[in-house]
Amino acid sequence: MIKRKQTFAGRDKTHTFPFDRIFVGSNQQEIFNEISQLVQSAIDGYKVCIFAYGQTGSGKTFTMEGDPERGNEFIGIIPRSVTKIFNVTEDLKRKGWNFEI
Repeated sequence: MIKRKQTFAGRDKTHTFPFDRIFVGSNQQEIFNEISQLVQSAIDGYKVCIFAYGQTGSGKTFTMEGDPERGNEFIGIIPRSVTKIFNVTEDLKRKGWNFEI
């Protein structure tokens, strides 16, 4: 839980914001390991949403997209997820499943 005090028109209000997980100082692989089961759920047919929230410049785009030009460890959540989806579908095709993406 995060509590934040805000002042509007001279009045103080405190809001509580619940989060499932907050990543502080994590690398791209650690974050992907945490959400990879959500990707599997999407493959299994469930609706999934990953929401990146934070201040401007806090790393949301970097976390989601990454910077692969800097090396594999900097690949973001989206390219890692797409790779996982295609790897799983190729494995399933080898097992006799037929489908199209």
